Amino acid sequence: MRYLSLFLVALLFISCSSNTPENLPKRVDELIGEDNYEQALTLINDANPEETKADLAKLREKTHLNYGLYLELRGPEGSNMRDRMTSALEHFVEVLQINPNNQKARSEIKRIMGVYSTMPDKSPGEEIMADLRELGFDY
Repeated sequence: MRYLSLFLVALLFISCSSNTPENLPKRVDELIGEDNYEQALTLINDANPEETKADLAKLREKTHLNYGLYLELRGPEGSNMRDRMTSALEHFVEVLQINPNNQKARSEIKRIMGVYSTMPDKSPGEEIMADLRELGFDY
């Protein structure tokens, strides 16, 4: 019984320590590595900025950028290209709202919009177009 109690206390300690504020950047990196972007964003959004030493804006920027790249280059199985590109643009817009100087997000937006420009009567939607115009893009 004594060993069982010690085991349970140790298990509780390990499980709690993996979600401590100090481990947030590491946990977000793990989730990004697993292509689990929604869970990473939830973890960031639920984090208390006063308790964590992590820069939540940088973590959010990194997660949205990687999510956009994932959607643009691979995406979930069974998803169609137009939906993936539109969703990727949404994430790149989020990146630029956090950090307007993020050149990777800017270059990926230009690449995706270059593809859209070759398809007559196709666009990612007016809402995204308005967001892009607000960020200084002229499409």
